[in-house]
Amino acid sequence: MNSDDHLSNESGLLNGGEALKAFRSPVVDRLRLGANPNVWSLAGGELLLPRVFGFCRGVKRALAIAGQAATNHATKPTVSKLVLLGEIIHNPWVNDYFQRRGVEILSSEQRRSEQIGGYVGPDDCAVIPAFGVPLPIEQQLERIGCEIIDCSCGDVIRLWRWSERAVTEGFGVLIFGRARHDETVVTKSRLAATGGKYLVVENLEEVRQFAEMIVTGNTSPQVYRAAFNDDATNADTIASLEHLAQVSQTTMLYNHTQHVREAIQDAFARRFGQEEAARRLKFQPTVCRATQDRQNAAVELCKSGCDLVIVVGGFGSSNTRHLHELASQFAPAYLIESAASIGSAAELVAWDTQTHQAATVRDWLPDRRPLRIGVLAGASSPEIVIGEVLGQLAEFLKAGSGSL
Repeated sequence: MNSDDHLSNESGLLNGGEALKAFRSPVVDRLRLGANPNVWSLAGGELLLPRVFGFCRGVKRALAIAGQAATNHATKPTVSKLVLLGEIIHNPWVNDYFQRRGVEILSSEQRRSEQIGGYVGPDDCAVIPAFGVPLPIEQQLERIGCEIIDCSCGDVIRLWRWSERAVTEGFGVLIFGRARHDETVVTKSRLAATGGKYLVVENLEEVRQFAEMIVTGNTSPQVYRAAFNDDATNADTIASLEHLAQVSQTTMLYNHTQHVREAIQDAFARRFGQEEAARRLKFQPTVCRATQDRQNAAVELCKSGCDLVIVVGGFGSSNTRHLHELASQFAPAYLIESAASIGSAAELVAWDTQTHQAATVRDWLPDRRPLRIGVLAGASSPEIVIGEVLGQLAEFLKAGSGSL
């Protein structure tokens, strides 16, 4: 299936929107249509939403298709099982929703290509999530002969295609992203299948390390492998990366991707000279537009002045964690998964950036009033959860005459 076929596949589901109703919120709907859109004015302050937030088009498409498949299976079961090959998106509420509807979600261990035949049979239906699946798994599903429903995001598919073309042109690929993130895992598998060499750099410090190797021309396998493990690379030295195509995981911070590009250009120019560096480098801005828009809107809101910011989304969501990173530059910011994370005005459960786990935060809500509280939500955050969080926060600001 090519990307154009994929993007048009079952496109009619986007028009009706029936499968997406479960994710809507009347609170968010009313806020959008209010006299002062995206602002909830209360006796004790304001709750502020950015101009754009929540589900992007790719997520809506994935959920619409998966939701319709679940409905079809429940009303006219033509297959034995409906199996989701991992989380449809990185949001616990959404994945719980599909499990409640009878969809079986496979763990990372269960969906290994050599084991998947034990969980998916020819009479089953396999749903590919928004991140896609590694190529060996897709090939194994085709051999099994089951029905396949592909919810892969169009922006992710375009990243694969561009990277694969770069490999055929003789380039190694530098991926700016999280090496174990589902999207990057799939991208690595696609590149490996084409015979390509890749390196994943997760942060600007790793970019600096790679750039220094390029500048010095150090092709020592020991030096390279001391810096980058098997999760990060399938190359033995930097030699296969001295003709380089650079992409980014679609949900990375856009300004960081610019820093990556600048660092790589500078390193290649210092090693090879400007003219030769230009021949050796290819860049593709693969951070998706929805991610950029949400990051820009988040910064705009935070710059307007917030006493604190609540970021709503799954802890495993890369784009949501980046919103939290941005918001933290302007005000105290807390990433929570749902309204249930807010125990009281004195306690909430939030993402800890040091331990990369949930942690209890004490005295998170200032006593003073009025308060301006910004509420951000990533592209994988359902509005029903956003609305519940807004309702909980409104209680702390003593709604009174400020009810919607």
